[in-house]
Amino acid sequence: MNETLKVLNDLHTTHGNFTDKEIDDLTLKSILETSVRGANASNRQSYSIIVIRGKEKTEKITGYGAPVALLVCVDFNRLYDIGEQLGYPSDYDNLFNYFTAHTDAIIVAQTAVIAASSLGVGSLITNSIHNSFRRNLDDIYKELDLPNEHFFPVTAILLGYEDKAPEHKKGRLTDTGIVHYDKYNRLTSKQKDELIETINDPSQNFGDKGDCDNYLEFYYTKWAAPKSKETASQMDSMLIEKMKSFLHELYA
Repeated sequence: MNETLKVLNDLHTTHGNFTDKEIDDLTLKSILETSVRGANASNRQSYSIIVIRGKEKTEKITGYGAPVALLVCVDFNRLYDIGEQLGYPSDYDNLFNYFTAHTDAIIVAQTAVIAASSLGVGSLITNSIHNSFRRNLDDIYKELDLPNEHFFPVTAILLGYEDKAPEHKKGRLTDTGIVHYDKYNRLTSKQKDELIETINDPSQNFGDKGDCDNYLEFYYTKWAAPKSKETASQMDSMLIEKMKSFLHELYA
């Protein structure tokens, strides 16, 4: 296994155990400059990275405290501004362009995590910015002076030095149910039982069981239990309201 594969195979999430050690400017710059080397459509880099510094502010924005947070966003404002400066028309506010830019932003986020890990910096990728029970998107927009047009925050990355490495890596499925050769294959009854046994095996470290008999019972009945229609509607309304600038054809 070469050094790159070692870094990739050692990737893990740092949950709430960042130390107070600051990330120096050179390390942060290296992470940022490396993150943008990820693939992106037409090399247009239709994203922005908002660097948030200080545990108090990162916790206010994301719900988690860390020396640094990176808010990775879909952003077409730069392309609109340059086009306007040159006298060219632009039209990126549609679903196709949003999903393309969203993919680019996720690639940036994962590349940043890999770069950070290679430098000994821990990370946590979170969708807490979209969770209306943790943070209101309007508050984040106001706090960071985010543009209301051609823009949408995709994910946040917390960066810092962890006080200790986890005792084990989380389990991952690597074959059946994940990788499909030549065509998509639905699980057979036997394969379902085998996967259930694997995921519920404590030695595989897929997750804690809480007060349930096994991890999958906890997952389906507690962690990922279906939300009420009212709760789901509340969360969807908040997200749709902020995405309208990309869906002008639907909301015109």
